Amino acid sequence: MNKAAATGVGVGIFCVLGWAGWSAQQTLAEVAVAPDFATVEFVGSAACEDCHQDRHASWDRTHHSRMTQAANTETVQGQFDGQPLDYGGVRVVPRQRGGEFAFEYRQLASNELLNEAPVVRTVGSRRYQQYLTQEPAGDGTFYRLHYLWHNADAEWVRVNNAFLHGDDLPFDQMVSVWDHNCIFCHNTGPEPNIQNYQDLIDRAKRGEPVNAANEATYKSQVAELGISCESCHAPGAKHVELNQSVWRRWVVKFADAADASIVNPRRISAERSTQVCGACHAQRSPKNDELLKRWITDGPTYRAGMNLNDHVAPVWQWTASPALDNPDLYRDRFWADGSPRLSAYEYQGLLQSRCYQQAELSCIDCHSMHGGDPDGMISVRNRGNTPCLECHQDLQQAQALQTHTRHQADGPGNNCYDCHMPYATYGVMTTHRTHRIERPDPAVSAQAGKPNACTNCHQDRSLQWVAEQLREGWGWQGQVAERLDGADPAVADGYAQLLAGDVVQRAIAAVEAGKERGFSAQQRAQMIPALLALLSDRYPASRRFSRLSLIAISHALSAEGIENSLATALEKYDWQAESSAREAHLGAAENAWEAVRNQLRAQSPDLPLSADLQPDTEQWQALLELGARQDRQISIGE
Repeated sequence: MNKAAATGVGVGIFCVLGWAGWSAQQTLAEVAVAPDFATVEFVGSAACEDCHQDRHASWDRTHHSRMTQAANTETVQGQFDGQPLDYGGVRVVPRQRGGEFAFEYRQLASNELLNEAPVVRTVGSRRYQQYLTQEPAGDGTFYRLHYLWHNADAEWVRVNNAFLHGDDLPFDQMVSVWDHNCIFCHNTGPEPNIQNYQDLIDRAKRGEPVNAANEATYKSQVAELGISCESCHAPGAKHVELNQSVWRRWVVKFADAADASIVNPRRISAERSTQVCGACHAQRSPKNDELLKRWITDGPTYRAGMNLNDHVAPVWQWTASPALDNPDLYRDRFWADGSPRLSAYEYQGLLQSRCYQQAELSCIDCHSMHGGDPDGMISVRNRGNTPCLECHQDLQQAQALQTHTRHQADGPGNNCYDCHMPYATYGVMTTHRTHRIERPDPAVSAQAGKPNACTNCHQDRSLQWVAEQLREGWGWQGQVAERLDGADPAVADGYAQLLAGDVVQRAIAAVEAGKERGFSAQQRAQMIPALLALLSDRYPASRRFSRLSLIAISHALSAEGIENSLATALEKYDWQAESSAREAHLGAAENAWEAVRNQLRAQSPDLPLSADLQPDTEQWQALLELGARQDRQISIGE
């Protein structure tokens, strides 16, 4: 090659490189500009899979992906085997014909067919699964049906009983309109398309009673059933369009640039990232009436990455109830200090935490949609103390942590979560950790009537005992003067919660009683008298948890060589049955307890029991009377 040719090639290469550099800069400038996601269309998760196979696969294994599904032989988990479910004079028969599922409603006495509701969609796949029908079929409102299938218990549960209600609910109480509320968080890109909005408004203006939750009619649509990519990353049509360019994709990857045409919760502020989850993991309502109308017509106005506060107001204990006949609708969903006591309020709990307020802790510091166990979406690493120790570095050494917790390094009391995020909320027929991260202050627990981290484990000890431990070990200066529920602060907190508490307290304490926590079975057996008493409770949730914990303690006693027939006696006890049928099996459980009680002894002076675990008449009666107070008789949905 002669000199002139070589010079020409060099100039050409220089020009190409110069053009490439200029073009890359232009592309990066364009990449940094976000579209108006309010106007961007949804495209569905299948469009994401083309470029993000690994992320799509990790999302596909989560329960989010199966939150709402079309009902078919692959998605339905319940046993639609034709076995009748009888209660309250109504017979419901879950049956399957080919690939179709339905509930038949029949007269209990004559077995006459009254109605048949085809199951067209399922909701949930982890703990339990609910079922939807549609009226008119194919082009109408979706309704949640009377029974759900509980996976762990392998049984049908009346939806009434899945929530914290008493036995006195009408049979149809929880048969609700799915499009009115559930559609928003269980799907991607929901559009409820309410059909009779103006009629409901006109009736309300005339002073007529209106129950929009059950009377509104819809023709809803969703961009995608379930909680898919665009719920967390914003609508993707613009992202897909722009990234048809191979050059753009190469520049973004090479420069490790943030592509603003889609939202990555890890690349936005902790506040905005937390709001992505808070859009659903927070009971909330549109900020004004105009937004409300838009929501129930065209769907939520919030998109991932936006400021959630511009669109909704989180529900708090002081939020005015929309139900005139239930002014305590929201108040009962929080402990007296404002901490949430139901699931789906995790966002509110985090907002109340200093870790969020001062250290910008966000949801994805612990959880990952694309990693860890699908049950909770927490990695093995994050199930331990690692996330907490990233900030609390003075406790990273095992000895320092053990000195701080005053518990053995390999014991449950050495887990940060158990002390600072104890189980204090209820939802989906189980209990959950609170997301209000705080110290286990016994005075706050007493005044707010909420579970205390220490007595969640040490149920046989009182809040006064907790105060003494905190004074000795941590220099705590508070006082436990009185309890919100009226119980004696010197009585075992587990007994106060189980007998004098409301249904949320009872449910949580009953679940905690069944956990091993490193205690001997004999020590755990100290809770049996209270758990037996709850088998006659008017709340199905209390009865179910008590039965499960009694069976767990019975097996633990047997494992320690203390033979007993308590678990066997409870096999025929049906927590959902009508009272006469339940009572018929209580005698066997009580007899089984009496047969083993004499082998055990009370180990705590705080118990309202004698040394041989017999109820102390005076203390026991006082606790039962507190639990029977009118203000203890609450009713809470989700």
